[in-house]
This record gives sequence, C-alpha cells and structure tokens, in this order.
Amino acid sequence: MLVIFFLGVIPTQAQETILIRNGKLFPIVGEQIPRGCLLIQKGRIAKIGTEITPPPGTLVIDAEGNEVYPGFIALMTAVGVTGYPGTGDDLNELGVSTPHIDPYDAINPEDDTIEVTRMGGVTTVMTISGTLNVINGKSVVLNLEGDLAEEMVIKRDVAQIFNMGAKGQVPYGPKRPGNYPQTHPGIAAFIREKLQSALEYARKAREKDKKIIQPNFEEDYVPFRRDLEMEALVPVVEKKVPALFITQNEVTLRNALNIIHEFDLKGILYATADILKFSAEIAQKKIPVIWAGTTSLPKKWEPFDLNFRTASVLAEKGILFCFDQLGFLGVNSHNVRNIFVPASLSVAHGLEEKEALKALTINPAKILGMESEIGSLEVGKRANITIWSGSPIQMSSRVLKVIIDGKLIPMTSIQTRLRDKFEKIVQDRMEKKRTKKVTISGENKLF
Repeated sequence: MLVIFFLGVIPTQAQETILIRNGKLFPIVGEQIPRGCLLIQKGRIAKIGTEITPPPGTLVIDAEGNEVYPGFIALMTAVGVTGYPGTGDDLNELGVSTPHIDPYDAINPEDDTIEVTRMGGVTTVMTISGTLNVINGKSVVLNLEGDLAEEMVIKRDVAQIFNMGAKGQVPYGPKRPGNYPQTHPGIAAFIREKLQSALEYARKAREKDKKIIQPNFEEDYVPFRRDLEMEALVPVVEKKVPALFITQNEVTLRNALNIIHEFDLKGILYATADILKFSAEIAQKKIPVIWAGTTSLPKKWEPFDLNFRTASVLAEKGILFCFDQLGFLGVNSHNVRNIFVPASLSVAHGLEEKEALKALTINPAKILGMESEIGSLEVGKRANITIWSGSPIQMSSRVLKVIIDGKLIPMTSIQTRLRDKFEKIVQDRMEKKRTKKVTISGENKLF
C-alpha cells in the first residue's frame, strides 16, 4: 500500500531535467522554431534550439505534430480564494475603502479551481481580494502549483484595485440609500481624498522621528500613529504599486484617466466598454489596458461587432493590452480557463494571431512587471510551458501537457474525476442492461 501511495504522487514531483523535442515552438518574443527542442533544468528554461542532447536521466517528451507555448497568464481572477460552492469565498470585505486587505491571507492551495484553470493552459494568475468597494484590496501573482501558499505566490502587492463605478454598492446585497459615495462625482472625490491623505501620511511618516516645533515655539514630540489603510495607499501614490481602475463606461474611464494624471500614478485600466473613445490618450500616455469587453453585448446604437474588433484597434495603436474573459460576469474563478475565447473571437474580427498570443502571455507579464520571469519561452525564465494539439486560438485545439516551474502537471481535476466516476456508473448500468435478458411471451427483451 505504501508503494502504491508513493507511486501515485510521483507525477507531481519536480523533474530534475525535462526535454521537449520535435515540437513547433512559439517563443512569443522571437521567431517560431518548426521542429524545436527545449531543455528544462531546475525549474528554468536552460536551452532552446533545434538539436539538444538530453543529459542522462532526462525525461523526454516527444511533441511531434504539436505546438509548444508559454503558459497563459490571467489577470483579475479569484483563483485560490473562492473555489466551487462549499469551499469558501474570500472576496469583497465589507466597507468602502479596504486597501489593506491582502488575498495572500486567504490562498487555499487545495482550491479545486486551481486544477481546472491550469488544464486550460493557464499557468499563472493574478488573484485579487475583491471589486465591489470603491477602494478594494491588494493582489498577488500565483503559479498554479504548490502545496503551500508561499510556494505558489511569486509576487505580492502587484496592483491596488479601485472601482470607478462602485456607487453605494455593498457585497451580497442591494444598494443601500445613504451609503457614501452614491454618484460618479462622489466616487472620484472619495478616491482623491484618500490619495491626498496618503501623500500627507507619507510625508508624516518620513518625519516621524523628528521633533515638531509647535506654534507656541515650545519643543514637543508628536507621536506617529500607524494607519494600515494609508500604508497600503502610500506605495500607490509613490508609484511603487500600480493603481488598477475598474471602469464600466465613458464617464468612469474619463474619471480614472483624470485621477491617474492628477496624482501621477502608475495606472492600469480595466475596461468593459468605450475604451476606443480614449485610445489616442491611452496610447500617448502608455497606460496598459485589460480589455474585458470582447464578449459583452454592444449598446443599441453600436455596431454588432464593435467589441469583437476593439482588440485589433488597441493593437494597431500600440497599446499594451491583455484579455479578460469575464466581461460583465464579474470576477470569478470558475471559467478562467476560457481566457483564449476572447482572443479567438478577436482574431476572427481582425486581430493578428501573433498579437492575440502576446495578449495571453507576454503582455500580461509586462503589465504585472514580470516579463523577466514569465510570459515567453526564453532561456533563464521560469519553465511555465504548455503543449497544445494546435493553435490555442483555434477552439478545436486541446491542451495536452502542462509544465509549471519545471514540474509536469497531472491532467486531472475535479471535473475529470467526476466525469470518470459517473462515466463508469453509466457504463456499468448499460452493461447490465445488455446482459440481463428476460423472456417475455417467448421473446428476449433488453431492460
């Protein structure tokens, strides 16, 4: 029994050396290699070429006829903190301003959606702490493999989330009259007030050990009191942490752009509509965009394919963008694996396939400031690699193998286990019906 137990966990252990050969390699940042080889050692990409001799003991994966890509990167997810019904939901703390809430404190490595997500070719996610408040919590970047949260998290505090359309919202309930703020001007004023307070807090923090001279010219020491809310916002106003603004329409986009300009923030826009109205300004100011409106319905007066074509326009204007598949459905963890769907729809409406692949890999890595670690197949980077039966942009393609940090991942999840369980039950019942014959009126009939 012990032998069987340990054999069962062997596939999840790190391989010292893995060689992928004969596959069509798509490095994303360079030219594709028709029959390429890629060597993985100690969780990193060690060599890329056409002929690589595997060291002794190497696990060799023959990718003949298949395509090799870097793992997809999905932003604005709840993977690791929500899961399927019954496993808990650690999103959206009650309040209007909760920037000090950290999703790291809720990461559950046994969240069922982790396995489901990586089976769709997604190897890395940005997990957030909520979106319903005006000022929401922090965010972390996870590699979707590991037994402990500290093994999965590869970067913390990657962005601070602001929602420009959170008018009087409260989680898990209707809008309550009297909650501040209730209007778009109220939201903008609220955020400005908090950011200005953070600037003042940062100034006081720098002077906390100094003696302050009071107006009566008497020397006095004013103790500095910590404020966790302000401490979370200080890195934002100091441009150490990006400010990610969730927008819903032209008004919220304009207000977000104004606040980014006024406070000279390192801004990121999450947009579900109207992004093209500001594309010239966004391109000029080099503000990254998470485009989440591909599958959203256009307004009554808009062309039916406007949202399908938006990504191609963003690419033409040189805007750094990536996809989010959730659109108007909101942040969740259940369908992150479908991140390739908006990319595929966008390619069908004018976006070049190479740009779509960038928007799934290297672009989100750049938005997170992690392009030196993930997002492409380059020597020295983390070995987050997927092998596909064809192009991920073609919805008929399937993920065949997933490697995260140099570990070959089992292609199983709660969904495959349930499928296998009930498939066996159905097959057993069908077999009983085929073999059980009862004679009725001198005839054999199947039940």
